Amino acid sequence: MSYTSWHTYGYGVCLTEMECGSMKRMKNLLKLAPEYHKSVQNWLKDQGIAKPDVDDILEFDQEYRLGLATILQNVILEAENIRFTACDDNSETYLVYEPSYPWDILEKERNLTEETLRRILAKYISILTDEVFEVDYCSVENGG
Repeated sequence: MSYTSWHTYGYGVCLTEMECGSMKRMKNLLKLAPEYHKSVQNWLKDQGIAKPDVDDILEFDQEYRLGLATILQNVILEAENIRFTACDDNSETYLVYEPSYPWDILEKERNLTEETLRRILAKYISILTDEVFEVDYCSVENGG
């Protein structure tokens, strides 16, 4: 028997309560990341889903099953070139910007501020929902 655990620290948002019931909103988000959107579309086609709904899109992440967190992570990476981490602690789902070593930081990330990260998260979350989510420091643990 083995046990693996991890701990993710950073600045981000808990998305557990976030819902996107509108396919129009989901499409508006995906349009901001054309390559990622194409990957989602190809996957839907491979699954035989001709008229997807939001739940179908959320199933795209077959590996980690983090739904909206994974979608936002990939859209923001393509659109803004900023790496967030989609993660969970078994019951809560998060999107977190993790601190990194200087040699591992993308050029665009070098001068980020809390306010910039807050605006980026608010921008993309507001495409999916009118709800406001608190952006703050997160400490996410998981194991199994």
